[in-house]
Amino acid sequence: MGETRVRWREWGEAAFREAQEQDKPILLSISATWCHWCHVMDRGIPGDPVHTGTYSDPEIAELINTYFVPIRVDTDRRPDINARYNMGGWPTTVFLTPDGEILTGATYIPPMQMRQVLLQVLQYYRSHRSEIQRRAQEIARRRQEASRPVARPGAQLSWTIPMHLIGLIARAYDPVYGGFGEAPKFPHPEACLLLLVEYVRGGCRDERLAEMVRRTLHGMAEGGMYDHVEGGWFRYSTTRDWSLPHFEKMLEDHARLIPLYLYAAEVLEEERFREAAVRALEYIQRTLYDPEREVFWGSQDADEEYYALSRRERAMRPPPAVDRTVYTNWNSQMALALLIAADILEEDRLQEMALRNLDAVWEWAFDASTGALVHYMDIHGERADAKGVPPLLGDQIHYARAALAAFQRTGERRFMERALRLRPYLESALADPEGGGFFDRPEDPHAIGALRIRQKPLEDNAAAAEFYLTLYDLTGDLRAREIAERTLLAFEQEYVKYDFAAAPYGLAVYRAITEPVRVHVIGPREDLETRRLLRAAWHGDPFHRVVIPMDPRQDAPAIQAQGFPLDGWPAAYVCVGTRCLPPARMPAELVERLRMSGR
Repeated sequence: MGETRVRWREWGEAAFREAQEQDKPILLSISATWCHWCHVMDRGIPGDPVHTGTYSDPEIAELINTYFVPIRVDTDRRPDINARYNMGGWPTTVFLTPDGEILTGATYIPPMQMRQVLLQVLQYYRSHRSEIQRRAQEIARRRQEASRPVARPGAQLSWTIPMHLIGLIARAYDPVYGGFGEAPKFPHPEACLLLLVEYVRGGCRDERLAEMVRRTLHGMAEGGMYDHVEGGWFRYSTTRDWSLPHFEKMLEDHARLIPLYLYAAEVLEEERFREAAVRALEYIQRTLYDPEREVFWGSQDADEEYYALSRRERAMRPPPAVDRTVYTNWNSQMALALLIAADILEEDRLQEMALRNLDAVWEWAFDASTGALVHYMDIHGERADAKGVPPLLGDQIHYARAALAAFQRTGERRFMERALRLRPYLESALADPEGGGFFDRPEDPHAIGALRIRQKPLEDNAAAAEFYLTLYDLTGDLRAREIAERTLLAFEQEYVKYDFAAAPYGLAVYRAITEPVRVHVIGPREDLETRRLLRAAWHGDPFHRVVIPMDPRQDAPAIQAQGFPLDGWPAAYVCVGTRCLPPARMPAELVERLRMSGR
């Protein structure tokens, strides 16, 4: 007879029905393939008598199997569940009523403590029914109130918001080691990006802003947060001085850090930042990229022993496991990062990789029956929709943003068309027509527990606003501009609850209240000189510029409507508001025009 193991169920109606019929509380474990302490809680640390496996303990497993309904969820595959039930980290260990309301919870629980917790929860569940019901109703009410930020009548977007956020970032800044807040210390790349954007806007005169970015990026690139053997960043530091990281490596983090480091290298003239980004790109292509499928895998596992080895010693051991799951949102973010990297590093192959990735993701992830992209597919072909995961906001928005970025750099119409194909789902299934903004998941009358109440995630809504603002700048669609503004206004008071972590919202507001530099590039898209002008059009600002490719063979009416001649191409016109500079016909000439535009 084998050892007793926890009999994990999948999140779904069957598991909750079992809990209701047998009147058992639910033990929900939110885990991750990259999570070291999740593995410790499952299996323990070999040779360590203190950290034995909680769930591999036969007595604990028997208690759980007998008196609870255990459910296991992967946080990357179910971000909607994680957003509602996470207890402050991974693993999350949360006890629920059979209806899915929270009784209590924690993160890592060692075996000795787990025995006591299981018995205490069981006793509380059996003897405090009326109190549990009242508390569940109160939690549901608070959750409902917190989930629906709405645009206030008369509210406006102004410089007050990004300036306030810069103040919050400065208050959280660590002047000794860089970074923001105390340990554990996370990268917060958007906070650095907001500081950089304001530094450039102010004419690069406020050295206080530059120093916050410089010290923070040096800390993350030169301390324990960076893998100095294989390249790339670990997820976060457990210490204030960046010396001891959590060793998992995430595709999402690299998609946000690589463009930041490259832009900072340009603005602050720091070659070390460029080197860190290039080595991180090499790591991503070597470890997380599948050249056959042209997709990026989700993450690489944490392994403290492996990452303590030298280069020679590492070569003698198999590397930590890679989660061979393709996440639509993270692939889209990495595609955007590659497009930006291609501009700054002037490497066509990075752009080509991004375009192939966007094509590959669209091919497997777009579901014509819903008009939306599914969240993930793993190497075995298992898809999110087959597991009951609805199309989520983050996947649609991040792909749509990357698609518009690809269109602006190539003039390839399929990317614009894909972004437009995602709009109906966004606006019919996820938008809040009354309060503004977007919910993370569609309405579902059969949703379980906390999923019954939809949420408006700040970061994804900020990304949505940026998508709609870019769409307006490219097409002149006033409805798109209105949606963007109402999305941002929905958080006009709410953002302060996030403190400096609301930096993505500050960047989106900055984008909304700033007149962008628009570059109209006119010429056949396959023409070499046209492509060179498109590359040069991003010089100096890969984030807040709008580049409008116009092919004279197809876009003649639009070119004439803008007042540009139909001959003499390829040519690029730099415009701010209604003022356009004379045409540039060579990349160097275009770069000079961009300098003249005041950016």
